Amino acid sequence: MLQEYLDQLFDAFKEGICISDSDGIVVHLNRRHAEITGIPREEMLGHSVMEFVRRGRMDVVLNPEVMRTGQPATRVQTVSDGRKLILEANPVFDAQGRPVLCVTFLRDVTMLSEMREQLSVQKELLEAFQQLSTAGEEQELSRKTPKIFTSSAMMKLYGEVNTIAETDATVLLLGETGVGKDVIARRIHSLSPRKNRTFIKVDCGSIPENLIETELFGYAAGTFSGGNKAGKIGLIEAASGGTLFLDEIGELPMSMQTRLLRFLQDWEIMRVGSTMPKPVDVRIIAATNKNLERAIARGEFRSDLYYRLKVAVIAIPPLRDRQADILPLARMFLRFYGSKYHRQLSFSEEAERLLLDYKWPGNVRELENLVQGLAVTCKNSVIRAADIPITGVASKAVVSARKDAAEFDLDGKTFKEIMKDLENRVLTAAMDRYGSITEVAKHFQVDRSTIFRKVKELEKGEK
Repeated sequence: MLQEYLDQLFDAFKEGICISDSDGIVVHLNRRHAEITGIPREEMLGHSVMEFVRRGRMDVVLNPEVMRTGQPATRVQTVSDGRKLILEANPVFDAQGRPVLCVTFLRDVTMLSEMREQLSVQKELLEAFQQLSTAGEEQELSRKTPKIFTSSAMMKLYGEVNTIAETDATVLLLGETGVGKDVIARRIHSLSPRKNRTFIKVDCGSIPENLIETELFGYAAGTFSGGNKAGKIGLIEAASGGTLFLDEIGELPMSMQTRLLRFLQDWEIMRVGSTMPKPVDVRIIAATNKNLERAIARGEFRSDLYYRLKVAVIAIPPLRDRQADILPLARMFLRFYGSKYHRQLSFSEEAERLLLDYKWPGNVRELENLVQGLAVTCKNSVIRAADIPITGVASKAVVSARKDAAEFDLDGKTFKEIMKDLENRVLTAAMDRYGSITEVAKHFQVDRSTIFRKVKELEKGEK
């Protein structure tokens, strides 16, 4: 009876279900699987799951890993239309204990994450501002900063963060100095199943090379004459059950890259001076402001370690590419430091224009430090343009831009040619400000293809 109704039973699941054999050949799919992946059922049945990776229809499958290890596995999968799915695969064993089938469950959490993100923003703001008004609390601002952003880039990024946080996948955070990699790492931990366990941050660039091995892996009793007689636990072991955040992973010495790679392969550590490996259950989040692929080409970073870390990658855009976030962040920092120093402060319109025109090479960290300085030094309750240390730089840029916009060569040109010249100047300024064709199209409220075509025409004209 069960066999007769098996297809209907599988179709009752809200998750997609894929069953493959030991060779990776798909032997069963439920109806929901096709809806989630966009790949028709008849196209996959009887074919190897790896075939769809080679064809670019999906980037990750779990059958080979589950068949090799005999252990369950979880990953984030991206299908060809860009949607992200959570894969959970489990082995099925025969009478001799050998894995013979892999049952994979798929969940599309992209839309759910985005909706949850939008609904939670207001609640987080209210809770965070209550914290900001509490006097006497000396905590890092990054640990209690609400998600202050309105840019589409950051809304999309936080949707990805929520999706990835629910898994145990290794995360690689990429971004310039000061963009907030630490904040993103802490958020991933706080949303993960490990949120009630330890979060340990390691700054790989600040630990001396001769100490980093014992700091990360610890040492056994009696290893060093001047060391602790009972030995010392390493930071990896201390984070067991929780999350280890390896900041500035690109600064890790080559010898330590080898040891870290071995740990990521086996999930076992061996203290310095010990001969007994110890399994450690920890989630790894790594971050860097370096281009690791270039570092690999220069022989400064191991390619195999890079690919071990490159499981779930989050690229955090610089502040200059998400201009819509500048003023909300600046106002939030001003509330925080105004509360801390018992002052009621606000920005004038001219001051806010200067903040918008500045490129912020130091990103959010530079903005925070600037606002803190203003909260301390500004004599008036309203911060004017003249009070901001970047005034000279920004105002010159503004004056120059206005001057360029006002000066047109009218002689010998038709009205159409003059308007085309004006359009090109506006387009150039918009690309400089918003950083991408997609963002320009969004702010101008036109189709992306229109901006793309005009940019190509502009580039041809410059040549």
